[in-house]
Amino acid sequence: MKIPARFVLLICLLVFLSISSMAQRAATQPAEQSPGSADPIANELSLLRKSLQTLNTRLQTISDGLLAPDTKGEAESKERLKRISTNFDLLTRSEERAEILRKQLIELIEKETQFKMRLTQLEEEMRPENIERTLSTYGTTRTVEIRETRRRVLENEKRGVESLLQITSQSRLRLEEDVRQADQLVAKLRQRLFPLIDKEIEKISPDR
Repeated sequence: MKIPARFVLLICLLVFLSISSMAQRAATQPAEQSPGSADPIANELSLLRKSLQTLNTRLQTISDGLLAPDTKGEAESKERLKRISTNFDLLTRSEERAEILRKQLIELIEKETQFKMRLTQLEEEMRPENIERTLSTYGTTRTVEIRETRRRVLENEKRGVESLLQITSQSRLRLEEDVRQADQLVAKLRQRLFPLIDKEIEKISPDR
């Protein structure tokens, strides 16, 4: 069982007072002793003074050790918490980045789908019978010229949509790789961070 610091200091203080009292009594004894006993008493006083100095030094050492905070342990604890906080902040930012990339990927997939649907629609509209059906509502004698104009318009739009579809598809492939790497980073950070958090929780509430 660990002895309280105050109790240890109290014992040390009593020892100190006891030795001080002995030193005072020894100092008053030369007047009552014979002249031939002066040297032994002086030697005893010298030894008591040395013992008192040694005790003072030990008392100071004990007091510093008991009352001073555990700076090393505190520094290590702060360093662990700082490392956990840094990893947690990095994990949060990585999760946010992965989520943003995933939303962008969904938007690109939707655009890609729209471009594909538009291409299918344009190919249907470019069929000769559909162009004829469209021109029949105009009621004009310039059928050949209008038909050709209509065909060129549809072809130009088709080329534009095909170009956009190609760009979108390439961007989607790159974004899919970015999402994959972002998810891997999140998984790696979680694997590193969660055990650290578990250790700190065990220190606060250890299993009995």
